[in-house]
Amino acid sequence: MFRRSPVLSGLLRYLVEETVAGRAGTLKSFIVAVDALGRKENFDAASDSSARVQMGRLRKALENHYAQTAIDDTACIYLQPTSYVIRLAPLSVAYPALNRPIAEELHKDGRTPDARPDMTDNNARAETPRASGSRSGRFIRRPYMVWLIVFGSMVLGAALIQSFQLGSKAHETYFSPVLEIIPIDSGDTPEARQTSRLIASLLADDLTRFKISRVRLGDKNSAQGQADDNASIYRLYSRLVTDDAQQATLFLNIDDASSNVLIWSHTLILPKNSEQIRAALIPLMGEINGPHGVIASNEAVITRIGNPGGYSCLLKYFEFIRFDGHVMEQTVADCLEKPVAEKTLAGTMLGVRAIFEIEREKDPKRAAAAYARGIQYARAGVKIAPNDPWANFAMARLSYMKRDCAVARFYTDQTLEANPDSPVFSAVLAGIGPMCNYPGSQSLLDQALQNQSSYYARGRLLLVLASISQNRPEKIDDIYPGERPLSRDNIASYYLTEALIAAARGNRVDAQRYWHMFATHAPANETADEKLRTIIMIPMLRQRVIRYLEDASVAVDKSAEDRSAPPIASDR
Repeated sequence: MFRRSPVLSGLLRYLVEETVAGRAGTLKSFIVAVDALGRKENFDAASDSSARVQMGRLRKALENHYAQTAIDDTACIYLQPTSYVIRLAPLSVAYPALNRPIAEELHKDGRTPDARPDMTDNNARAETPRASGSRSGRFIRRPYMVWLIVFGSMVLGAALIQSFQLGSKAHETYFSPVLEIIPIDSGDTPEARQTSRLIASLLADDLTRFKISRVRLGDKNSAQGQADDNASIYRLYSRLVTDDAQQATLFLNIDDASSNVLIWSHTLILPKNSEQIRAALIPLMGEINGPHGVIASNEAVITRIGNPGGYSCLLKYFEFIRFDGHVMEQTVADCLEKPVAEKTLAGTMLGVRAIFEIEREKDPKRAAAAYARGIQYARAGVKIAPNDPWANFAMARLSYMKRDCAVARFYTDQTLEANPDSPVFSAVLAGIGPMCNYPGSQSLLDQALQNQSSYYARGRLLLVLASISQNRPEKIDDIYPGERPLSRDNIASYYLTEALIAAARGNRVDAQRYWHMFATHAPANETADEKLRTIIMIPMLRQRVIRYLEDASVAVDKSAEDRSAPPIASDR
């Protein structure tokens, strides 16, 4: 069952991680739905019972697994009702219905299996049952078993997940998922059929520009849960409804084909004009198939544990960026060293590796060496995959850093030709394009604002930086309002974003307040100014940001590099 259910495999991974880290006892269904099942933080927890449903399926799947494989009194993983804590106990305790003789012996002394002390709970005491002949009693009385349980929960959990998800050790890489576009249900009118054909064409064309999933056309019966290479399959269903006033509404849903679980839905009121229809669909492309979209988020949960290589390394890099994850740095570095079996990802992985080299290097003295490594990877990427968006984006970004403007402008055009719909590419390039007088910088910012996605929280910071870089603070009003993130990893970036918005609007009180919060949430070994330097690595853009902050009376203790830099000519 687990081989055909990556959702359950990812959920089990997540619970093992949280249990080992000691956080599982505080989990709630909302947190599980967001962190493990890929729900947005603003989803309706009252009507969406996905966490409870999937937990019930996981408990049943584990019981079925042990019913087929467990030997008498085997140590088993189990979950108590209403609990998210992964526990390890003998079969007789974990699943008494599967071990009836021992269960009956335990009941003779008036105790039930649920009364057994939980060996993963630090406050539990090892009690000796009165039925001295019980094998579970001998198991619990041995002190060294406590340590075996802690270690075994990690090892056994990882082993179960490996067997459930991959099925065989022969699969040494994790392939990108498949997104099947199911024909649109539009009714019988000629106008509706024409509109549905236009929408299907736009979806198929634009979604393929992203590298998160392999897009193909399908039908309602074609997806069987896994592709030939054991990759996951997702299905995009659409329904077009036209009312009496000829107003068309498009309903879109994506489900995980292996479990038939809905993971995303959206309702869109369609404009009349075909160009306006495309413009209305563009923001959804990144939300569906972008690096921080719903499919990537779902797959990230599935591949969170282990480094099988290939596509999973791409997801780990996106998590490293999304959560500013210094803890993940070495994991990503090790993963990117692995060979790429999926040839269509070769250019993408080289481009990502090029960017990772400069983003992980925090020491200014080693920045030149990081750039040299990065540009080698980027050049290799565009050589083997000239049209790959990530390889071209890496070449553009690194060329801007070195002010190699002719090369930077060329690869900016190449990136946007490969994928003009990416909220990441357009926002970053809109911010650094003015450094080399890229002629389309202003229209690129307008496009980035159109492409912005609520799924990419740090995109707000990129759009603010782009508005400041172009001295167009009025564009900040077009950026989606942000909420304080639940993840502590993104708190610092959130406060920096709010400080810059306040400074650009001339609100000194809020600018100073948010800058202080940014400083408070910087890592213990970094000052706020050092943190600013790691977020904004390009000196020219960083100096412009500092000027906005200083104009708002924010005291910024500039680094030696920024103190010695020539002032930027006033253009405000």
